[in-house]
Amino acid sequence: MNWRDGLSDVQVEIAESPASLVHVLAGPGTGKTLAMMRRIARMIDGGTAPNDILAISFTRTAARDLAEQLLNLGVDGATNVRATTLHSLCFSALLIDAVFDVTGRCARPLVSYEIGQLENDLKVQFGGKRKVTALREAYEAAWARLQYEQPGAPRSQSDLAFESALLDWLRYHRAMLIGELVPITLRFVQSNPRAAVLPAYRAVLVDEYQDLNKADQALVEMLASQGSLTVIGDDNQSIYRFRHANPEGIRIFPAEHPGTLARVFDECRRCPPNIVAMSNSLIGHDPSARPVPLKPQFGRAPATVHVVQHATIADEADAVAAYVDHYLTERPSLPLGQVLVLSARRMFGHAIRDALLRRKRNAMSFFWEDALDTASAATGYCLLTLLVSPDDRTSYRAWLGIELPDGNAAGYRRIRAYAETNKLEPRAVCEQLAAGAIQLPHTSRVLERHKELETKLATLVGLEGQALVDALWNPSDQESATIRLAAQTIALTEPAPQDLAARLLEVITQPELPHSSSDVIRVMSLYKSKGLTAELVVVAGCVAGAIPTVSKDLPPAEADAALREQRRLFYVAVTRAKDTLILSSVVQLPLAAALRANIPPAGVFRRNGESFARLAASPLLSELGPDAPTTMKGADWRTQLGI
Repeated sequence: MNWRDGLSDVQVEIAESPASLVHVLAGPGTGKTLAMMRRIARMIDGGTAPNDILAISFTRTAARDLAEQLLNLGVDGATNVRATTLHSLCFSALLIDAVFDVTGRCARPLVSYEIGQLENDLKVQFGGKRKVTALREAYEAAWARLQYEQPGAPRSQSDLAFESALLDWLRYHRAMLIGELVPITLRFVQSNPRAAVLPAYRAVLVDEYQDLNKADQALVEMLASQGSLTVIGDDNQSIYRFRHANPEGIRIFPAEHPGTLARVFDECRRCPPNIVAMSNSLIGHDPSARPVPLKPQFGRAPATVHVVQHATIADEADAVAAYVDHYLTERPSLPLGQVLVLSARRMFGHAIRDALLRRKRNAMSFFWEDALDTASAATGYCLLTLLVSPDDRTSYRAWLGIELPDGNAAGYRRIRAYAETNKLEPRAVCEQLAAGAIQLPHTSRVLERHKELETKLATLVGLEGQALVDALWNPSDQESATIRLAAQTIALTEPAPQDLAARLLEVITQPELPHSSSDVIRVMSLYKSKGLTAELVVVAGCVAGAIPTVSKDLPPAEADAALREQRRLFYVAVTRAKDTLILSSVVQLPLAAALRANIPPAGVFRRNGESFARLAASPLLSELGPDAPTTMKGADWRTQLGI
């Protein structure tokens, strides 16, 4: 294959340019990754050794897709190009060069509920849990909260105090935050410029550059310091503000790097013209957005678009499942992976998944970011970890605080202090307390949790495979359904507790999604859909308070920034569709379910002794412009389509 084949003029220019700095702003479906692949092919054709080329993307799924596209290039040696995420690259480098040992750190990642207990232990000292979360996220971004700030050590005394306390907690518990990988690597390399921790590359190419924060960007420039750097992305798809990745990062790249070849791709080859028009109208409501609308591909037929409102979540799930079933029946050769169900709250997605399964359609949820956010899910996983690793301090600390609003922080603080003074494990301290060998005031609740742990672990000894999974997560408990399904699948081939635990940790912390060619309907969050495409895309639960999600406690400027990002997130979701788009909402939810999902009700009413939240459709739906169809009632929609 000639690297020029099938490229537009601007794509050819990017692929063949000898410039050492290349910058591409490219909207969804405009062929940016294709241009990136052909630039790699041209480099190899020109004599650059494949193992001197690094291709980076933010997520593992995107990195996997890069690797597969390299495989399909048909260019000798292309598979030797390294395609990875920055986090994976840093983890490999730190392990190989024993940097973890040098810095006194341990490569044991924290999962979500364990981070919750870390924050419980620090919240009194640092102004509450929300403040601790913000400080932790800034630390993971190496304290560069804004695009113009340089990553490095904390600048204020409050940040310095927090970093000291955080590192003390992490070192003591022999653990690390996944978000630390880049800052640890960056600081080590900056302090040890002669250490060969990171390989030097002749060419570094970064896809989805808008997803990188300043620490990530600094590391990328370090990797490309002896070669060329190509950055490709879309500021209108910048959706990781919580990790201090700002749309300005890609917008101002040429200004910060004089001599950069900068180009824009604006012809959308993925989405039909009416979806292009809707997405342009949506993003046009952001006055700070880049004013370069997508252009539809000439001669492309319009998409089928339905905007539907249902009475209840059960009505929505059944109607959407009926439509998907009808759609697939009419297209028997279409892979199930060409159906993508997105939802801002997992309860909408899970309801649709279950309705699809009832119709014998294989559907799977990929809400991995939420897999451990309920007490029952976290409890089972924590037990599994302690069954395999009894001395895991992080898991033991987490066990003591699961289900308790304060995380047993005060009692645990006394346990830890005694343990450190007497060179004991916290668990050993609790064992002595249980035996009456020592006494510590105000630790009774901690001791109760310890005794409960010992009782539960005794029932798990000797179990493996499905029996172990059933003992950890009750099959009838919907709150732990996601993690249980993952464990159940792994247990079929890896039944031993230690193997199950190791593989489950990998699935949770490093998830990969099935291909669009797979035999499973993918159900996931809007965030997870980044980089994916499908013939049929359903965005469910399009209700105010979920899409967009903006906290009422934020000051005006912060609330405005959050709304802009939520609009970009919806833009990402809408532009996944290649043929058909369904935008669905409901008008009521059980009040408890709405509050649990952090969806503020527009009103409350009672029926048959039960309280319900009254909901409104997302205000973002009204920003889709005249190309969006009028909203239909769910019952009328089903009648019209005969489903």
